[in-house]
Amino acid sequence: MPSPIISIKEARKIIGSDADKMSDDELEEVIGTLDLLAKDALELARREIRMKSDAKDLANLIYDIYQDKKRQAN
Repeated sequence: MPSPIISIKEARKIIGSDADKMSDDELEEVIGTLDLLAKDALELARREIRMKSDAKDLANLIYDIYQDKKRQAN
């Protein structure tokens, strides 16, 4: 297992009294799981931003085509 993003000591401080019942291995699992969740959330946000940007670009392209056809009809 790769080294955790934060130390076990830091995790215990952040989690507080709930960490008292947890072993170091359990805390490493929590740290790893939260790290993966954060990375997944960031990737999902990036994907949504790209999708919105692509949708805007497509809308602009369709509007430009519409304007060209409108001008050609006149």
